[in-house]
Amino acid sequence: MKIGRNAPCPCGSGKKYKKCCLGKEAVSSQTLYYRRLSEAHDRLVDRLHTHAARTFGEEAVDVAMHEFLLWPDPEDEIGKDMLDRAGPLFWPWFLFNWEYDSFNAGVELPGPEDRTVAELYAEAHASRLDPLERRLIECINRKPYSFWEVKGVDKGKGMTLQDIFRGSRIEAQERTGSEYIQPGDLLYGRAVSVDGVGMLIGLSPTLIPPDRKPDIIQFRKRLGHDRSAITDDTLYAWDAEIRELYFHIDHSLHSMPQLCNTDGHPMEIHRLIYEVSSAEDVFEKLYDLCVTMTSEELWTDAKRDNNGRIIRVEIPWDRQGHKASPGMPNTILGRIVIDGQRLTAEVNSAERAQALRHEIDARLGDGCRFKVDEIQDLDSMMSKHAAGTAENKPSKEHEELMQHPEVQAQLDGMIGKHWESWVDDNIPALGGESPREAVKTADGREAVEALLQGAERGHGQDPTIAAANRRGTQQVRELLGLNHR
Repeated sequence: MKIGRNAPCPCGSGKKYKKCCLGKEAVSSQTLYYRRLSEAHDRLVDRLHTHAARTFGEEAVDVAMHEFLLWPDPEDEIGKDMLDRAGPLFWPWFLFNWEYDSFNAGVELPGPEDRTVAELYAEAHASRLDPLERRLIECINRKPYSFWEVKGVDKGKGMTLQDIFRGSRIEAQERTGSEYIQPGDLLYGRAVSVDGVGMLIGLSPTLIPPDRKPDIIQFRKRLGHDRSAITDDTLYAWDAEIRELYFHIDHSLHSMPQLCNTDGHPMEIHRLIYEVSSAEDVFEKLYDLCVTMTSEELWTDAKRDNNGRIIRVEIPWDRQGHKASPGMPNTILGRIVIDGQRLTAEVNSAERAQALRHEIDARLGDGCRFKVDEIQDLDSMMSKHAAGTAENKPSKEHEELMQHPEVQAQLDGMIGKHWESWVDDNIPALGGESPREAVKTADGREAVEALLQGAERGHGQDPTIAAANRRGTQQVRELLGLNHR
C-alpha cells in the first residue's frame, strides 16, 4: 500500500510520513542501489580488461600509459611513486576514455581506432549485457576528468563536489575518502551520476590544497575565452592539457620545495672563515653591520679578558625592514662570530656570502686573511627541511613563551600588519595582481577566497601563530568586503 506524503508515519512517531521515514527510506534505497552499482562496476571492469587484451593485445596498456603520461621522453624520470599515484586515474581512463590512434601511438595494434574499450565491449555483448553494466557504460564512457572542489562532507558516507570548470555539483557516495577529506580540498578525477547516485570513477589520491585553486581558475579562463559554456565536450577536447595541469600540481606537491631566503635567493648555507689579528680591532670595524643593536649592547654581551678586551663576540648582520613581511621590523641577513683570531660568518645564500665577504674584505683590509668558504650540501639541507628535525620541534620554553600575553600581542600586531599590506601586494598566484584589484572580478574573488582558505588551515604552524593568521584573514575579508557578498 502506498503511503501518502502527508499521512501519519507508520512508524508511530506522530509525524507526517514526509517529515519522518520517507527521507530515510529514500536514503536506504539509494545506498542499496549504490552497492549494486559498485558490484556491477567491479564485474564490468574485470570483463573490460579481458576484452581490451583480446582486442588490442597486451601491448595496448603500455601504449595507453605512454599517452596518459603525455608521451614522456626516454630521459624523463617517471618514479614509482608517481606511477602509483597515477594508477587509480589511468585504469578507468584506459577503459572508458582511451581511443587507439595509430599515428599518436607509433605502434600497430590489432584493434580498431577511435573507439573506447567500453564501447567495443558493449557492441560485442549487446544482446547479453547486464542492464546495470550497460547503464554504467552509458554514464561513464567518454566522461572527462576534471578538478572538483569539496563543498561539504558527510563523514563515512559521502561528499558534495563542485566542478571548478563547469560549476555543476554532485553528491558522491564515498565512505573511505570522506573520512579524511575536508571542505575546501580540491580533487582531480571523474565524478558521474548514475540514476541520481553519485560515483567516483577514477580519482587521484593526491589531495590538492585550496591555495592551488587560482592556477585552476587561470586555466578555466582559457577554456572559456570565447565566453561559450564549458561542457563535457570542452573538457574532453582539452583532456591532455587538463591532465598536464594536474601533473604539474601533483609534481609540485610531492617534490622538495625550492627553499629561498627573504631576498628570493636560493638557500645555500655558507660559512666564511677568516684569520684575523685581534677580536677587539675587528669588532670596532664590523659592529655597525648590525643595525638593531648599538655597539655598547654588543660589547656588553661579549666575552672579555681580565683587561676588559674582547676575546669573543657575536655580531648579527641585519637591516631595517622586511621584504616578505612588512610587519617585521628587520631582516636577519647572517651572523658573524669573532673568537680570538678566528672570524666565522654564516649566511644562507651565495649572493649574501658574496656581499658579506666584500664588506669584510673592504673593512679589514690587511687585518684579515680569507681561508675558506664552506658550503653545505643543498640536497642534505632540503632533506632535513622535508623530514623535520628534533631541533625544529617547539621546546617547552618556546611553548611557555608563546603563552605570555605580551608575546601574543606583539605577534598579533606583526601578523596583522602583514595581512594589511597583503591586500595591496602583487601576488604571483593572482597573476601579479593585488588582492584588492583581483576581487573586482568573480574569478578574482574566488581565487582570493581560495588563498585565504589555505592560509586559515595553518598546517604545521604554532597554534598561536595559526590563530593570529586566522584573525588576519578575517581582517582581509573585512577590508575587501568579501563577507558581504
